[in-house]
Amino acid sequence: MLCRQEGVTEPATIHAASPSILAVMDGLQLQWLLHPTEIELAEASELAVRAIVNAVLHPGPDLTVSSRG
Repeated sequence: MLCRQEGVTEPATIHAASPSILAVMDGLQLQWLLHPTEIELAEASELAVRAIVNAVLHPGPDLTVSSRG
């Protein structure tokens, strides 16, 4: 709904966000389980989800590596 509201209609971009969020959450939870006193799970999760949502709503420049010498 947020994507539609913000005018994002590219299905590939929208569908890539969900598994990306889940992957980040899995990784953060694992790190929290291994180092619970060093990881602020809620804060780190919010930052990651905001970054992914922001990247979908306001994509930046292409990050592919250039072969220019």
